[in-house]
Amino acid sequence: TRARADSPRIRRDSDESIDSLIGKRAALKKKAVANVKPDDMKPSRRELQDLSEESIQKFIEESGTSWSSVDDVKKWFETDGAMPELKTKRRTAEGEDGKEKKSGDYLFMDYDANYEDENELHIPNRIGFSTCDWGDSSKGFVSGKLKKSDRKDGKFNKSDLKKAYEKLVNNGINFIETSETYSLAERLLNTFIDEIPCDDDYKPMIASTFSNPWKLAWKSKSLPRRGVKAIVNAAEESAKRLGLDSMTLYQVQNPKLYIGGTKAIANGMLDIIGDDHARYVGCKDWNIEKLAKLVYLFKEIDGGEFVATNQFEFSITNRKNMKMIEACKKLGITPICKNVLDGGLATGKYTTLNPTGDKAPQREGDMGPFKMKKLESLDVLFKVMDKIAEDAGKRVGGKLKTLSLAGKRVPKINKDITAAQVAIKYVQAKGGVPILPVNNLQDANSILGVIGWDLDEKEVEKLDKACEQCGV
Repeated sequence: TRARADSPRIRRDSDESIDSLIGKRAALKKKAVANVKPDDMKPSRRELQDLSEESIQKFIEESGTSWSSVDDVKKWFETDGAMPELKTKRRTAEGEDGKEKKSGDYLFMDYDANYEDENELHIPNRIGFSTCDWGDSSKGFVSGKLKKSDRKDGKFNKSDLKKAYEKLVNNGINFIETSETYSLAERLLNTFIDEIPCDDDYKPMIASTFSNPWKLAWKSKSLPRRGVKAIVNAAEESAKRLGLDSMTLYQVQNPKLYIGGTKAIANGMLDIIGDDHARYVGCKDWNIEKLAKLVYLFKEIDGGEFVATNQFEFSITNRKNMKMIEACKKLGITPICKNVLDGGLATGKYTTLNPTGDKAPQREGDMGPFKMKKLESLDVLFKVMDKIAEDAGKRVGGKLKTLSLAGKRVPKINKDITAAQVAIKYVQAKGGVPILPVNNLQDANSILGVIGWDLDEKEVEKLDKACEQCGV
């Protein structure tokens, strides 16, 4: 069952409801809340839709908003001034008496309806996280307890990973990218899946990867894997390590040259689905030409299954793969975007005024600090990102106040938006599904901060123009 984020509906044409709204507004005014404009306190879309024109007019006259007529209200709706109606799902648990308990901390913000440009594979909230650092000591993982100095250096342990995993999968971010080469990642996921209960509709969606056979051969000093069977066997072994009968997605990394050719890869991927090692198959780092050939082979060999995804780098400061996103859309493939913060460059942490990034501990993949010339070339973009972060935060805050005034349950949407979160939302606005590495609760909360709000068209246009101006 789906829990609603709103309170009981206001009775149509009820003067008592109107008086209640005005009374709430008056009470708030008495508290002299700083920087609250009348427009911030307008009722929600649903509330006004339940009132007659006469009742709305009465509210306008007595509440002191900037509206002057019912037409103003209608225009407000058309320009998306009201809080969007989110269909949410709240995780609940049953008590000893069989009655539902309030979950408190958990709130799913995924839209019920599928996104217009997605295929059959639905990724909730259109975002996921990566386990690329898990279990790898060279990337900060510590097998035992951590000292205070370790945390300051950005190190993490199994306990940090478990808390981050639980926080994300119980709040609607359950698409998890992993790989056979991510050290202990698959085995750690196996443990967390067993130990942490999840809502049946929001179980973890695991996407593992068949890594480049040549790189693996070089590391293991053995012959490279080849042919159809190698791909199928690798998927089966990943599923075993994960403790799953079947994964959601299995990706094949671009081998550049695969012994057996693209047709062997296609047959291997189709066999993975046929043997139920994964429900969907996708690619990682494939170019447009090779991807198109694979799509053609799928149709020629099977006709029923399809290439679900392709994963590649894309960020607001590195838009070289914009054509890949467009190609994926034409081919019916979901573009999954990695390195969406471009090695730290797109976080807003490094600027001409703060070139060292406050000497914060570097995460794996953080390439900063950057050369001053590079930061100067992106100065305009960084300023636009900061301004949009500020404006979006005010917009979200105003809409949450609207819900609060209406006596409705206020969803846990972040209003302290950062430039890094604007960078992530930009990737989504361009049609990509961003995945970010997560190693602790701080990382998890940062990703959760992008749920429940979006950049509007004008903001995306401003970011596009700034990118062009900076030569990105």
